[in-house]
Amino acid sequence: MSPAECTVRAPIPLIMRVAVALYKLGSCAEYRLIGNQFGIHKSTVKKCVYLFCKGMLKSPIKTIIKVPNEDEASEYARRFEEKYHIPQIMGLIDGTHIPILAPSDGYKDYVNRKGWPSYVLQAVVDDQGWL
Repeated sequence: MSPAECTVRAPIPLIMRVAVALYKLGSCAEYRLIGNQFGIHKSTVKKCVYLFCKGMLKSPIKTIIKVPNEDEASEYARRFEEKYHIPQIMGLIDGTHIPILAPSDGYKDYVNRKGWPSYVLQAVVDDQGWL
């Protein structure tokens, strides 16, 4: 069979691949369910999530999430121990549920462990309360 005779599916647009990845990362929905929502196979959903995460680790995430270098981490740990007498702490993490009006289609994907729909917000702060 020559290449001209092969039927090749059009590539999935970038905006749709990002939407698929964010949908999966933001919900507890199965790959199969998300695939059905977007009209793609569950293995394609998995590939979209993988490529999105891989791409985020290469550049944009470094400007969004700051990871301390070794010297900064040592300084944070020193200050935490000095103030609170707890060794080897570099930051405090907490989260909160933000109530939302979930869409009727896929409602259960937004329901938290407490039984109501929400988004989860998490943050990490140093000993001075800075992000």
